[in-house]
Amino acid sequence: MNRKRHVIFTVFILLSITFGHGQQATVTSNLAEERIQVTASSATVLQWFDKIEKEGHLTLSYNASLIDLHQICQIQVSQSMTISQLLKKILKGYQFETQVLPSRKLVIQIKRALSFSLHGIVEEEDSKERLYGAIIILDNGKGKKWHTLSDANGHFSLCAPEGNYQLSINYLGYQPYVRSILMDRKHDLHISMKPQLFEMEEITVKSYKNRNELENLTPSNMLAFSGNDLFSQIWILPGVTGLPTGYNFQVDGGGYDENLLLLDGVPVYHPGHINSMLPVFNGDAVKNIIFHKGFFPTRLEGRLSSVTEINLKDGNKQEHVRTLSLDMPSASLTLEGPLIKDKLSYIVSGRRSWLDFFDNLLSEENRLNHSSYDYNAKLTYNLSPSSSLKLLAYHAQDNYHLPDDEGDQLTILKWNNQIYQATYNVSSGKLGNTTSVFYTTHSNRADAEALGFDSEGYIQSGIKSLNVSTEFTYNPENIYSARWGSKYMYETYNLATFGNTIRSRKEPIHQFSVFHDNLVRLHQKLNIQVGVHFIGYLPQNYRSYYSIQPRFSLKYQPDDKDLFYVHFSRMEQFYHYIRFSNLSLPTDFRMPSIEGYKPRSSEHYELGWKHFLSRGQVEISGYYKTRRNVVALRPEAFIEDDQWSNYIMEGDGDSYGIKGYFFNTWKRWTLQLSYAYTRSREWFDDLKEQGRLPSLYDIPHQIGGALSCQLTKRASVSLGGLVRSGKVTDLDQNFDPLPQEDFRKVREPMNYRVDASYTYKKEFRTGRLLLFRAGLYNIVGNPPEEEILNFYSVHWHRNCLPYGSISFKF
Repeated sequence: MNRKRHVIFTVFILLSITFGHGQQATVTSNLAEERIQVTASSATVLQWFDKIEKEGHLTLSYNASLIDLHQICQIQVSQSMTISQLLKKILKGYQFETQVLPSRKLVIQIKRALSFSLHGIVEEEDSKERLYGAIIILDNGKGKKWHTLSDANGHFSLCAPEGNYQLSINYLGYQPYVRSILMDRKHDLHISMKPQLFEMEEITVKSYKNRNELENLTPSNMLAFSGNDLFSQIWILPGVTGLPTGYNFQVDGGGYDENLLLLDGVPVYHPGHINSMLPVFNGDAVKNIIFHKGFFPTRLEGRLSSVTEINLKDGNKQEHVRTLSLDMPSASLTLEGPLIKDKLSYIVSGRRSWLDFFDNLLSEENRLNHSSYDYNAKLTYNLSPSSSLKLLAYHAQDNYHLPDDEGDQLTILKWNNQIYQATYNVSSGKLGNTTSVFYTTHSNRADAEALGFDSEGYIQSGIKSLNVSTEFTYNPENIYSARWGSKYMYETYNLATFGNTIRSRKEPIHQFSVFHDNLVRLHQKLNIQVGVHFIGYLPQNYRSYYSIQPRFSLKYQPDDKDLFYVHFSRMEQFYHYIRFSNLSLPTDFRMPSIEGYKPRSSEHYELGWKHFLSRGQVEISGYYKTRRNVVALRPEAFIEDDQWSNYIMEGDGDSYGIKGYFFNTWKRWTLQLSYAYTRSREWFDDLKEQGRLPSLYDIPHQIGGALSCQLTKRASVSLGGLVRSGKVTDLDQNFDPLPQEDFRKVREPMNYRVDASYTYKKEFRTGRLLLFRAGLYNIVGNPPEEEILNFYSVHWHRNCLPYGSISFKF
């Protein structure tokens, strides 16, 4: 009997479930099949959804991240149709199902299309040099595009739904690569790109339109002292001032010590040469330069205003190539080629100043009395298509000397930089890793007697650093990518002590950091990048500091021609430097964050708009930046010893500005224009009564421009110049400190300069290449003192300087 009741109860439950599901299916069918009146119209998907909800008296539920709600959908008929029929028209191209929930709610379930991955390597066809920053675009021909950049090892990765696409790859100075590809499986490609012979004809930004979150390159204005000086691409940018060679520049109202320079990821603590006309690095060995300001990728830290990444070539893997270059400040030789074809390559480059060889032929007042040289060597071994090992060595030295009573050369001042690095890169599918170990050092040595001390010997200062770092990248799909890593650094500061005695003291410091960066494509037109960098700064003998540095970037691209962005970066640096003369000396104020000198920090807020022209772009932006724990020389201070608390004061500051940049090409002509209105202020507890004062880097108005004309396929001319407000000075006409009542109230005269250059480039059938450049620096002008180039022996009236360079690759 009990068993019979159990069977009857089970049958009753099953019938109830079946009846319930049938009733729900009926409701679902009835709701989706209800009819509404449709008028022929063109509207966005979101507007059509609003119409369905209003006229159907129901609620639509869907995942907005899976639907392009701003896509225009045209309905060409005016009639009543079912909600199901209308949804099929609105969501054409999507696979979806509908389900009804109580209270007249219709759920739209979008089915994700099956995606396949596309991996590859981009390299130069002839040399097999891996190309960093190539733009890879997949276009389905229906208005949707997927894009990415190749990394430092030429690797890239994309995911896209099944279907037919056009793959295009663009890189400045190379012929575009275009092919059709069917995404029906995983693809691994090896892309070789052909160099474009005449790069001037290819300097456009039209291929950058679809790069939302990607870096933009600035075309060179061709006004460079050296034939391959890539720093000429930077000084034309609004808000950037300094020497064209990249030495001692300021960015957005910050000091020159707030700029970090990385050579293959390794910090160079004192970039620059005594001869301010000599570019920081040998351009024949440089692959590319990436300049960050305003917004900093989360992996970067250490400075407040800018980070410049300089990447050296890996060396030709196909044939041995030699490049000879001679310009006014130096001569250089670069050798590169394969040790194992397609596998192991080398590049060795050496450069030395040469005008000092003629010192004995000149009068004493016209002698240079200094020499500079540098070299870099690099081995690159491709262990497999997805892994490589790189070894790097770099050494640079500057020497200022004078003859002694016996006619021998006595070293007065010597700078030295050294770098040694080993890097291992590997990628596997969507995951990549770069692990590096490097040692970098800088030393500054000067003769004590020459600096006015009653003592023999040398005063020395410097920094030594040993680093181990590892970084990972992960690209699971096109709507999300991540990057994270960690670093350990052991630094030793060699601080000069002077006064009654001359000696040096060492301050060891441990530092570790971890970061995590996320790039999320919220919508086809909306991207967000958010990350955080955590740093522990642990001096061995002083207080430790811990820093949390968030980064945020939001970019919205309503169409192919416009891009709006909002940036926020918090940066912190644990290094203070004040230079007391035109040259860097060991007696300058160099101080890590010890002895109560707190880390310098800033928050940078920026809002901007870019408009992409067919062959150029326009950009307008505004920013505000806080600056905390800045250091400055007290009024009327005369440095006599290393008791810095008597001479250095601490305070806070800020800077703000509006910047504009224009670039375009018309057939043979290329024009660049930039303008910046910027203010930089500082205030100190020791000078409360004076309130907020302009900083030494306050330059209210800056105007820059360059116009280039392609005369023939091989020759071009350029005319460029700048106008900017004079800087604040803390010295009088006799170079003595100003009295306290005049502190930060005196400005130098307005600065302006006009330059011109001529470039000739020819490639021979044998593969040889000739590059010649000549020009006049400061034809008309009043450049600041730091740009007068005192250490260049050839000059005309009012410091008009002729220059020339010739390079021959064979």
